[in-house]
Amino acid sequence: MVNKYLCIVLLALLLIPTALAEEDDSTSQKMTTCRLASQILGNQQRVCVFVGANNTQYREYVPYDAGPCPRQYQCPYRPNEKPFDIKRVVKNIKEQFK
Repeated sequence: MVNKYLCIVLLALLLIPTALAEEDDSTSQKMTTCRLASQILGNQQRVCVFVGANNTQYREYVPYDAGPCPRQYQCPYRPNEKPFDIKRVVKNIKEQFK
């Protein structure tokens, strides 16, 4: 019976620091909803180009057989990046496949 209470106390002592730990905002990365701007197929690979808030840009490389790109994606928030022309980005990606 003493062992039972000892185990409960030890378990509580182990769980309390975990429950009280707060997420450090300096290390956590803000995320935003990015929407699909374009998808390019080539060399058995699909490139999904996403655009989000404040010119946030994100590219995801997935295998061709994984299916189409999602319409929305949670991507890292990188505000005020250099504006880009989607046609130029698509052209550069296609040139990489050659």
